Amino acid sequence: MSERIASRLLIAFLLLALGGCHTVSWLLHPPARLPPCPGPIPSTDTLPAGDLTWRDRVRYRGGEVDVGFVLVAEKRADRLVLVALNTFGAQVFSAIQQQQQVRVESRLGRALQVPPETVLRDWHAARATTIEAPAKLELSRPECGYTATFVVEAIASASP
Repeated sequence: MSERIASRLLIAFLLLALGGCHTVSWLLHPPARLPPCPGPIPSTDTLPAGDLTWRDRVRYRGGEVDVGFVLVAEKRADRLVLVALNTFGAQVFSAIQQQQQVRVESRLGRALQVPPETVLRDWHAARATTIEAPAKLELSRPECGYTATFVVEAIASASP
């Protein structure tokens, strides 16, 4: 038996011992994931002027994916920070955008069911509708196989 196969078996047995069958099952069959939805992400210049904060809920449904996030966003000058939280309030990912440049931070890897760039693009689309809180917006992306339902909870000035 090669050293590589032996080390993989050892890791599998350790995972089984630490997390039970659920861990091994998750490794073999990770959760469903939406593919990245192509298209440009609008610049932060398209957002309203001034320093602002937003709080939204969004639910993604498509294929085997049905997942929701709380989105908290803050724009200061031309810099936008969008943070997605799960139902337990834990951070799922953050996207930092400066005009056209986007940097994403997430530790979930394959467990993240919706690509952060897709969420950011859809968040911009929801902002472009100029809906006010409280409001609900359904964004259908048939070309990407999903629907995103946004519930706008709050929009406020971020200035002190």
